[in-house]
Amino acid sequence: MSVIFGPRPVRRGGMDIVDAQLHLSLDAGAKEIAAAMDALGIRSVMLDELWGRNDNDQGTPCIQFQNGAYRPLSPYAQAAAIHDPQRYSFLQRVTPHDPDLRSLIPILASSPGCRSLRLVLRDRQQRQELAAGAYDEMLGMAQAYSLPLSVLSKDSGSVMRNLVPRFPDLQFIIDHCGWGKTEADWNAVLDLARYPNTFLKWSHAHRAFGNFGEPRECIQRELLRALDTYGVERVLWASDVTHEETGASWLQLLSFIQDNPALSPGDKEWILGRTARRVFRWEARAGSGFSSER
Repeated sequence: MSVIFGPRPVRRGGMDIVDAQLHLSLDAGAKEIAAAMDALGIRSVMLDELWGRNDNDQGTPCIQFQNGAYRPLSPYAQAAAIHDPQRYSFLQRVTPHDPDLRSLIPILASSPGCRSLRLVLRDRQQRQELAAGAYDEMLGMAQAYSLPLSVLSKDSGSVMRNLVPRFPDLQFIIDHCGWGKTEADWNAVLDLARYPNTFLKWSHAHRAFGNFGEPRECIQRELLRALDTYGVERVLWASDVTHEETGASWLQLLSFIQDNPALSPGDKEWILGRTARRVFRWEARAGSGFSSER
């Protein structure tokens, strides 16, 4: 088993655990992920298929268009979701300059296992385009087809503060604790909690708060601030262990929430599963098992 997943622990059962983001790639396939899930007692994962980046710095796999636009694809993630819909669903990355966007989003909305769109803003120009309304057609269609939008952007708080209220029926998921670097960035993310259609994905906390002071102490403090601001019903846990910079295993990332003495059993149920089930409209089937044997 890959080192990122860690050694097989003794499974601790009972709780419905959903990992709200895990990358599927050529190096981390569904079979390996399933074995680790069974060992950890994780029932379901949201897959974000990403093999790497091509010469044009575009995520692969993708279709490249002559105008420079591209369309991310998720062939393995969709196959996994069709094969085992209780274990797998997927986030589909989208780009606003896709020439077939008007037909693509309705197709995604009806595709088995696609439960969220994901928008990744990699540079200042893209953030400026978003603020100027260049992405409004995409956002309007996501809202119309009830597809939550996961957003990864630096300066998430300032980028989204004028955006979220304009699409009140679109559920925005702020990826990776807002992907900020300063306390001001984080405070702006917390300020977004005033809008009931915002959700916070608790992931990569070390990246977000590692320079606030002693990392573990700061991460614990800011988790409690996030829960106080958003409420447990709007915070969802994701390991994103396939892109974990600290070298922490999947078990260690899960244990920070599952074994956290400051959280009640009810808090843990929401953060580790119920919030994700609600926002992604992914009902857990009663009696479905964890076994990877098919």
